[in-house]
Amino acid sequence: MVRGSRRHAITVSVAADMRAPDDVSRLWQAVRMSSTTIAVWNGSHDQLTRAAELYAEVFSEAPYGEERSQSIESFTSRVRRRASEKPSFRLLIATEGDRVVGLVLGTGVSRGDWWWDRLEAALPPDVKEVWLDQECFSVEELAVDGSHRRRGVAAALMAAVLDDLPHRTALLSCYQEARSAQKLYSRLGWAVIDPAVHVTESRAVQVMGIRLHE
Repeated sequence: MVRGSRRHAITVSVAADMRAPDDVSRLWQAVRMSSTTIAVWNGSHDQLTRAAELYAEVFSEAPYGEERSQSIESFTSRVRRRASEKPSFRLLIATEGDRVVGLVLGTGVSRGDWWWDRLEAALPPDVKEVWLDQECFSVEELAVDGSHRRRGVAAALMAAVLDDLPHRTALLSCYQEARSAQKLYSRLGWAVIDPAVHVTESRAVQVMGIRLHE
């Protein structure tokens, strides 16, 4: 997937209240790829639709097997709902020209949110004390087009979405069968909190966390 040996930087555009951290800058200098822009979602329906199409494409693959049309609809409605309701809402989109090649979605969560309440019920007290503060950040989705994987896009997206957050910790979950995703998160500094949490009756997920501030 990597074409040639020359190094190219990712061009980054962020909102006024976000800054590009030094570690992300080093990541951008290290990736071998053509020009890619990582930017905050501009709020347009067109860009959200293209992001939803990428999401549906990626999560139609194994082990997820989501139905594409339903994925597009659910992702679009979820983003709009999160944008209007959630603290620290962030949707970052990676593009090459007009093509969306990656995305990451995250929000602040706290007691009363579906995800928080499921974790609070499933995790032991000592784990909750460490990872469930009054509010934490949840990385809900990370998706990269198949042709742009192993080129630094996922790492840059993750670093950017976690930059300069007010939260002490961040959490995510992934399918137990998603070994490549688990390896990526481990390389990026995420730790396994619980390898098999049943947040729904149908499937257990691996929950991972990373400390943002002491």
